[in-house]
Amino acid sequence: MSGPKTSKYTLTEEQRRILAQQRELARRKSVARGRIEQAQSRLRQICGGFAGDKEIAGELLGANADDGGFSKAMTQLEAAVAAANALIAKTDPEDVPALESAAASLAAEARRIEKKVGKMADTAAANAQRLTAKLHRAIDRAAETSFADLADARTEKTAGARESLRRKLIAAKGGTLLPAELTAELDHALSCLDTIDNEGFLKTFSSVTVSPILKRCQRYREEYEICHVEFEERLAEYNALCALYGYVAQPYTCSAAAIETLKGEIARITAAAAEDDEQAYISRALDEVMGEMGYTVIGSREVTKKNGAHFKNELFTYGEGTAVNVTYAADGRIAMELGGVDTKDRLPSAEESAALSESMVRFCGDFHEIERRLGARGVVLADRLSMLPPGAEYAQIINTSDYQMTGDLPTLQIRRRKGSSAAGKKRVKEE
Repeated sequence: MSGPKTSKYTLTEEQRRILAQQRELARRKSVARGRIEQAQSRLRQICGGFAGDKEIAGELLGANADDGGFSKAMTQLEAAVAAANALIAKTDPEDVPALESAAASLAAEARRIEKKVGKMADTAAANAQRLTAKLHRAIDRAAETSFADLADARTEKTAGARESLRRKLIAAKGGTLLPAELTAELDHALSCLDTIDNEGFLKTFSSVTVSPILKRCQRYREEYEICHVEFEERLAEYNALCALYGYVAQPYTCSAAAIETLKGEIARITAAAAEDDEQAYISRALDEVMGEMGYTVIGSREVTKKNGAHFKNELFTYGEGTAVNVTYAADGRIAMELGGVDTKDRLPSAEESAALSESMVRFCGDFHEIERRLGARGVVLADRLSMLPPGAEYAQIINTSDYQMTGDLPTLQIRRRKGSSAAGKKRVKEE
């Protein structure tokens, strides 16, 4: 290839401002969509969390018993969720201000509903206790009829204590959406509670298992009340940026510490996106300029060296049997070199070197025009790392077998003079 013309390019302030505006619009759209999905997910979880309680209330009403107004509250909740979803369905997914307005409305509605959930959870816990007591009475009556001579193993005191714990555990599941691990612990405790008939063991279970879980739930709720609004906003932005720029979003639980971590992650992703965006724009601009000047991308490759350095190559057609190789390095360097092409690794002959040297001279003129056209697109020189002149000593042959080719390139065909083979062998030995 020709002597490398290696440079670093940057953007004019105007072009950088344009890209920043485009990124900001994309960020706002992604964040608004993320907040909508977050609120919808929260509402689905609230409704889904009351599915079993809804059945219990239905059984109580079916038995002409009082459900504490749970069914009515549930109907209102489902109607509010349906109205919120209808609002989102009418919103243009490409209208950023409309998306942001809908996201804000939905988040406010989710918070309004969430404030009512605690009372519904208390009612659901009371309903569960009512239904359990009703079932126990039925069992007791059957036992008296069929097994009057057997003592009831469940004392009233133990049953009352167990139902009190059950009510606390059920109530703890309602209201604020708990982390998955806390919800799983509550479910496990409820399952274990059903198997306990011994008063002593019940007291131990209450102090060793139930009480610590309830305390952790309370601590979580207290912190949640303080910081959940900011946490949800930061989490929505973080998830949106991850989706927008191809990062794997990590799970976070509401806390002040998580908010600080999310702030750092958002700043890191935003800075990386700005840098990647600038380099991508420069690469696109160069491709466009080359296309305007008659060059066509015919091959490409991605290379990662043992030291971790990564770069991308693109081959552009030039003249018969020649191509321009453009190398994009991860640190922003761009090298442009002209060379002959073949389907194997080899050195050029003396005749080929002379012919390639002449092509290099012509390409130098194109190179200056390329930079002029880049400037018109807001891409300007930041640092000239090397600008080696055309010369036979820089002549090289590009092995197209190393590239993913989209078409065929004719190989460099120059008739060798007699004796050139020996000269070529001597050159290989010297190098």
